[in-house]
Order: sequence, then C-alpha cells, then structure tokens
Amino acid sequence: MLLLLACLLLARCGDKDEEERQASAHQQTADPNHLEMSDEAAAQAGIVTEILHAAPFAVTLSLPARLSPLPETPDEVEARLRYRTAAQRLQLASAQVERLRKLSAVVAAKSVAEAETELAQARVEQQRADAEARNLGIDPTHSPSFPSATIWALADLYDPQVPQVKADARAWVRVESFPSEAFAGRVVGLSHGVNPQTRTLTARVAVDDPRHLLRPQEPARVEVEVEQKQALSVPERSVLFEGTQRIVFVKSPGGFTKTRVRAGGAQEGRVEILDGLKEGDVVVTEGAQLLLGEMSKTRIPSEED
Repeated sequence: MLLLLACLLLARCGDKDEEERQASAHQQTADPNHLEMSDEAAAQAGIVTEILHAAPFAVTLSLPARLSPLPETPDEVEARLRYRTAAQRLQLASAQVERLRKLSAVVAAKSVAEAETELAQARVEQQRADAEARNLGIDPTHSPSFPSATIWALADLYDPQVPQVKADARAWVRVESFPSEAFAGRVVGLSHGVNPQTRTLTARVAVDDPRHLLRPQEPARVEVEVEQKQALSVPERSVLFEGTQRIVFVKSPGGFTKTRVRAGGAQEGRVEILDGLKEGDVVVTEGAQLLLGEMSKTRIPSEED
C-alpha cells in the first residue's frame, strides 16, 4: 500500500514538473514583442487606436532661420536707412546751393563754392547708398509692402533650394525653447540679393504667434512645404524611442505587438512612417508608453540578461 502511494506521488510530481517545463518552454518561445491584453483591459487602461490609411502629407525643406520683428534682414534695413539719410543730405545740400546762388550778389563766392562741394559729396554718397541697396535686390526709392505678422522668420536658402520654395507656401517654425510646438507660418517671398557672407538668399516667413512666445533674434528651424504626397503617418505620441530604435504598438490577436519603424518628417503633430507599417494596420495612438512599461514588467530575462 505504501509503495502504491509513493508511486502515485512520484507520478503527480512528474506531471507537475512536465507542466512547468511546458509552460516555461511556451513563455521562452512566445513572441517577446507581443503583449497579451484583452480588449476590455485595453479599454479600461485608456488605450486608443486608429486604422492606418495613406493620406496627403507635406514634404518639407528644413532651413536654418533667425526670428525678427521685421520682414527684412538687418543688412536690408541698414541699406534703406543709409539711402534715406543720403537722400536727405542731398536734398538739403541742393536747397542750400540754390539759395546761395540766388544771393550770390551779397554772399561771398567762397560760401557758394563750399555749398557746391557739399552738394557734390552728397550726390556721391546718395549714389553709393543706392548701389549698395540695389546689390541687395532692394529698390530704395520705394517702401516695401508686407502683410502683417506677429513675428518673422528669416530663413537661409541656398541656390539649389531656391526652385523648391514658392511664395505663399505653408511653413512651420520650431525653436528650442518650445520643442514640442510648431508655429504655423507662410512664405511671403524671397530676397532678391545674395548675402555675400553666407551666399544665401533669405526666405521671409510670416509667423502666427498669438501668445507671443517667440523672441526676436532667437535661432529657429523653418520647415517649408515644397509638395504634398500620399503617405502613411501616425500621431507623434504614437512613436516611442527604445534605445536608438523607434517603435509603435500595433493591435494584434490577443493584444499588441511592438513594431520597429523608420520614421520620416513630422508635420502638424503627425510623423511620416517610411517603413515598418502597412495600410490597414491598427496603431495605438494613446497609451503606447503604458504598453511599453507593461511589456518591460512581463519580459522574461534571457540567459544573456
């Protein structure tokens, strides 16, 4: 009798060990990128998804820029001021010569000669200021007309990039002080002269900043829309970093699968997906960070860990 009980006990222990080995083997061979979660649990956790479809997405050109209270560069503003100063000097000198010539009968010839010398110098100065302004592509005899804007972004544009940037193109301005915000703007036009120091043209971008967060002279990046294409994109909050990799979570049978993606540009709160997802995938848009945290809790350490 005792022998029979011992045999039964050993058999049960063997069955239990076998079940544990099978369970362990199942866990070790399960997809490490898959997190099991029921639909009810996902809803309670606040997980939100969307079905991925190709849609129009802006292709942009990224340009370095500096913010300014004015739509013209400092060189352009200074050139206009120099021309106006020279023009005023010329006007005064011309009026003085004319006045003294009318009084030549009672005014010393030396005074008339000095006034004529001043007039000649003023004329040279005005011609020089005019040439400097026109070298910058400015007609100093006319005041520019620009639309109103909260602030301006003056972006540097190299010759090969010029054909891509069109007047009235949409633009987005980003600064380090507000890294998560993109300030909407619009290209008003390009300067007509090349900056001799940087060999660049200036793209004038009128920026909408109703809260007045942006500051003059602050460095910025301007993303200018150069075309639109059909592309897959997800909300920026869907894309997480895992080391150097970018990942998103995709709905799969019984839960969610962590998927590596190759991301492109970001516009208006969405990131273009170049590789890793396909049309019709159901992507997590809210709660991706929570899923990543749950996956790290349930991950079974490997022998290398």
